[in-house]
Amino acid sequence: MKNIRSRHPFPVYLTAGEYMKAIGTQDGYFPDFGHHLAGEMGGIWLHPIKLLDGFWLRIKDKKRDISVWAKADEFINYAWGSEFRYDHGLGHIPVSIRRTQFAPELEKGMVVSYELHNYSDQPVELELELLCRTDLRPVWFSEEIGIRDGEEDRFETVSDWAGLAKDSGNDWFVKFGADMPGVTGQRLRTGAELIGPEWTAGKGTGLSIISEKTLAPGEVYAFHAYIAGSYTSQAECEATFTRLQDHEELLRDKKRKYEQIDAVSRLEVEGEERLNDIFSWVKWNTQWLVQRVDSIGRGLTAGSPHYPWWFGCDNSYSIQGLMAIGDFELAKDTVDILRRSSWETNGNGRIVHEITTLGAVANPGNTQETAHFIAMIWEMFCWTGDLAFLRENYETCVKGMDWLLQEMDPDQDLFPSGYGIIEISGLNMELIDSAVYTAQAAWALAQMSSVLFDFGNAEAYQALADRMKNAINDMYWCESEGLFADAVAPKKDIVPKVDHLVRIAEKHGISGYREYLEGLLGSAEDEEADRGWLLNKNWVIVTPMETGIADPEKGRRALERMRSGEFIGEYGTYLSGLYQSEIMTISTGAHAVAEAVYGNPNAALDLLQRMMSTFSMALPGSMNEMSPDYGCAVQAWTVYAVAVPFIRHLIGIKPLAHLRSLHIKPLLPDAWEGKQITLQQLRIGDTTVDITLMSKLGTLQADIINPSGYKVILEWNGETYISEEKQISITM
Repeated sequence: MKNIRSRHPFPVYLTAGEYMKAIGTQDGYFPDFGHHLAGEMGGIWLHPIKLLDGFWLRIKDKKRDISVWAKADEFINYAWGSEFRYDHGLGHIPVSIRRTQFAPELEKGMVVSYELHNYSDQPVELELELLCRTDLRPVWFSEEIGIRDGEEDRFETVSDWAGLAKDSGNDWFVKFGADMPGVTGQRLRTGAELIGPEWTAGKGTGLSIISEKTLAPGEVYAFHAYIAGSYTSQAECEATFTRLQDHEELLRDKKRKYEQIDAVSRLEVEGEERLNDIFSWVKWNTQWLVQRVDSIGRGLTAGSPHYPWWFGCDNSYSIQGLMAIGDFELAKDTVDILRRSSWETNGNGRIVHEITTLGAVANPGNTQETAHFIAMIWEMFCWTGDLAFLRENYETCVKGMDWLLQEMDPDQDLFPSGYGIIEISGLNMELIDSAVYTAQAAWALAQMSSVLFDFGNAEAYQALADRMKNAINDMYWCESEGLFADAVAPKKDIVPKVDHLVRIAEKHGISGYREYLEGLLGSAEDEEADRGWLLNKNWVIVTPMETGIADPEKGRRALERMRSGEFIGEYGTYLSGLYQSEIMTISTGAHAVAEAVYGNPNAALDLLQRMMSTFSMALPGSMNEMSPDYGCAVQAWTVYAVAVPFIRHLIGIKPLAHLRSLHIKPLLPDAWEGKQITLQQLRIGDTTVDITLMSKLGTLQADIINPSGYKVILEWNGETYISEEKQISITM
C-alpha cells in the first residue's frame, strides 16, 4: 500500500535581514526546537545572541466572552518578509487578522504589523494582549570559549508601550514595544510569570501590553510592534528601536534590495515559469542566509534553522553558485571570514569546518574542504578578474596544498587522508572527494601561479595535477562495478572498522551489510596493498565526473550505472546508493553537474527537475536541505545545486574575466528545443552581459549584448564564433 511520509516535525519559516532572523512555525507560533542549543534554535536572533523566544497576540471578544491566542490559518512567504492570516483560528470572533513582518536589511531589529478587520455588521469590543518572552543567550559553542549566559533577563526600563531587557551577566539587550493608536485601557506588565500559549525554556522574562479597542462594522484597525536588539549597548538598542518607527521607508528599501537581487543573472526559459520562479527564489533564499556580525564580518551561513553559521565545506560549493548569480561581494566577504578564521585557528593553510557567529571554531577542518577552497578561489577569480583578491588568497592556497600533501598524506601516494564531505564516523581514510578536489586544487594552483607570473610553480602544479588525475583513475576505479570507489585503503585498515560501519548501517535500517563488507574483504588477498573500496556507494563517487577528472570512458560508464534506481530516487540522488534513505540538494546538484560535464543535458535536467519538485513542500518558496521536506528549511548550497548546472553548464558560461573573455558553449536539453532562453545582467569582471539563445533543428540563434566589448567565444556543434562586438547576433 502506498503512503506519504514527512520527516519534518512542523513547518518552519525564516524572516531575515542581514542582522536579524525570526524563526518560527507557519501558524505564527514559536515552539521550542533544535539540537545544537536544545529547544532554542527558533525565536528571534541577532547573532551571536538570541533576543526572544517569541511573541504572541491574544484577542478577546468582550461581549461574547471568547478569548484566544491567535493561531494562523494561512502563511504567505515573500522575498522581503512573511505574512500570516488568521480567521478560523479565532473561533467565533467575527474578526480576521493579517500579520506581516520583515527585518530591515541593515538594522538590528524587525517590524511586525497587524491589521484587524471586523467583517460583521455589528461593533466588536476587543481586548488585545501582545506578549513576548525574552531569552537573551549566546549562540551554540559559546561556553567552550568562556562566554556564558547570565542567570536571568531583567527589564531595565519600562514605558507605557515598551520595555528594554538586559541579560544579567552580559551587555546584551532587547527592546520590545508597540504603536497602537486609538486604544483605551492600556496597561503594561513585566515578569517571569507572564507566559503566552507556549511554554518556552530558558532564563527569560515576559512583557505584556494589554489594551482595548472597539471596531465598527467593516473597520480595519492597524498597529505595529517593534523588536530591537544589541550585543554591545543599551544606547544602540534604543537607537535601533527609534529607527524602526520609519518602517514604511525601511520596507521600501527592503523591497528594492530584493528586486535588485532578482534582476542580476535573471534566467527565463520560455514556457518554464516554475523553473524561472524557482531560480529567483533560490537567489532570495541565499540572501536570507547572509549574516552580519559587527566584530567578525558578513558572510553566507550554511542553513536555517539548524546551521546558522559559516562553514568551509558548504561555502566551497555555495560560493560557486554566488558567482553564477553575480553576488561577487558576498562571495568575497565570506572568503574573508573563512581565510581569516582559518589562519587564526590553524596557521598552516588548513581551512576550518565551521565558525560560529561568536567566532568560535568547533572543528578545525576536514580534509576535503581545504582542497575545495583552493579550487573555489580560482573559480571566483575567473568571474571577477580581481588580481588583488587572487594575491590576497594565494598564500593560503599554497600553504593549504602543502598541508594536504605533507601532514595529511604520510604515505605520499597523492591521496590525503581524513574526513571528507560525508562525515560518517570511521570514514577518515583516503576518501574520493578529498582526492578529487585535491587534484582539482593542484590544477587551480597551476592557473593561479601562471596568472601571477610564477611559471616555475605553475609547471610544477600542473605536473602534480596530471599525476593526481592519473592516480585517481587508476586507484579509485572499480572495474567490476563500473564505479569509482568511496575510499582507498589497505585491507588491514578496513577490518577494524567493520563492526562500527555495520552498526551505522543497522541504524539506517540496512540488513545484510556485514555480509556485503565481508564479501569485499574476501576479494582482497593482500592485507597491506592499497585498493579502492565501495563501502557505502556515497554520492561523492560522482565527484570525478563533476570535476571532469574521470577518463571519458570511465566517466561515461559510471554515470550510466548511477543513472538508475540504485542511486536516484524520486527527489534526486541518494546520499548512499546502499542505504537509499536520504537525499540532499547538494548530492543531486553535483550529480547534475557531472551529467552536464560529460555531455548529458537531458539527464542533468531530469535530476534538477526531481530536486525542484520539492520546491515549497515544507517552506513556501524554498527547497529543504534534505529532500523533500526536512533538515534546514533554507540551505545555502542549493544555490550551487541550481545556479551552477543551469548557468555554467546548460547555458555553458565559462568566464575568464582577467582576459576580458567570455566562453559560451551551450548544452541544451531536448525539453528546451525551440524555446527562447534569456540570461540578463550576467556579471563578469566589471561588466554585465545579456544573452538570448534558441536552438531549433540543430541550429543555434544567439543574441548577445556585450557593452564592454569582451571577447565572446561561442561554440555550437563543433563550430566556433569569436567576436568583440557590443551587439552580437549569429545563427550557427
